[in-house]
Amino acid sequence: MAMDLPAVLVGSMLVGGGAGYLVDRWLNSWPWGTLLLGGVGFGAGLWTVVRSLTQTDGHERTGRS
Repeated sequence: MAMDLPAVLVGSMLVGGGAGYLVDRWLNSWPWGTLLLGGVGFGAGLWTVVRSLTQTDGHERTGRS
């Protein structure tokens, strides 16, 4: 699982940035689409990483040992 988390974060940033690049080319709005959608991709990847780290065996941690 630990090796998957960086790939999820980087992959989501690349997908968001790539989509932003395409939007920028379509609307001729360089660099705003890339920055915006790259940031959205980073946020989505970070959310997925945090959600994965707070779950254990499909259940959220309760704080009890």
